[in-house]
Amino acid sequence: MTRTSLSAALLLALSACATAPREAEAPAAPREEVTRNTQMITTVNASGGTTVLPITTTSFSGAREVEVQASADNVFGVLGEAYTDLGMTVGTIDPPNRTTGNANFSARGKLGRAEISTYLDCGQTGLRGPAANAFPVRLSVLTMVIPHGEKSRVRTLVKGAYVAAETSGAVACSSTGELEGAIARAVQLRLARA
Repeated sequence: MTRTSLSAALLLALSACATAPREAEAPAAPREEVTRNTQMITTVNASGGTTVLPITTTSFSGAREVEVQASADNVFGVLGEAYTDLGMTVGTIDPPNRTTGNANFSARGKLGRAEISTYLDCGQTGLRGPAANAFPVRLSVLTMVIPHGEKSRVRTLVKGAYVAAETSGAVACSSTGELEGAIARAVQLRLARA
């Protein structure tokens, strides 16, 4: 899938998560279905022997949302800087949909100052610890700002996967929810400085 079509597909998925709230009611949080997947991974140790380890990942469908006490235009105006503060480059800017992010980038070990395992659960690798820290991870992080009266909702969709030499394909990772919260906090810090 090309970067453009991947970006378009993720923007469409993120847009589909935005639902209009009913009047006089708090909007419902996006429904999240939990999926657990266990794969057997063969690792090679230093002496040339192999070990088979089960790796279980838990994934959540749907984006996560945080309310911010600022207008959607103000939040969208600092969103790119918030990404930079967290060590992510911005590859997507969609002003009509108030969406910013990067649908295709790599990280290894750390994202900004935090270990990647803070943000993604990719399972364990045995002696090497969390797979998110041990292998290069492909990420897609997109944030949409949704107006909500004088406030805003910051809705972020995080996807990730890694490929290790020992695996036959990409292993999906699930969000821990920390990156979504970190983006909202970085936005609030930027707004406080303005």
